[in-house]
Amino acid sequence: MLSSKKTVDQVLVEFLETFETHHAILNGQTADGSVTLDEFVEYYKNISSSIDSDAYFAQIMNNSWNLKGDATPY
Repeated sequence: MLSSKKTVDQVLVEFLETFETHHAILNGQTADGSVTLDEFVEYYKNISSSIDSDAYFAQIMNNSWNLKGDATPY
């Protein structure tokens, strides 16, 4: 019986692809496993366009990336 669990490397590649895919398609490139600032900004620019409130978007960003530095450490 095969396990359907992903390896750490598979999860990392999938995570990086979320940032790279759209940018690569728009620019005729292929994903290289390295997220550039342009790819990061474009990804969140696309996300923010579907969020009604700047305050809510800021909350999402802080919760995702701990921008305020106030998250409880694991």
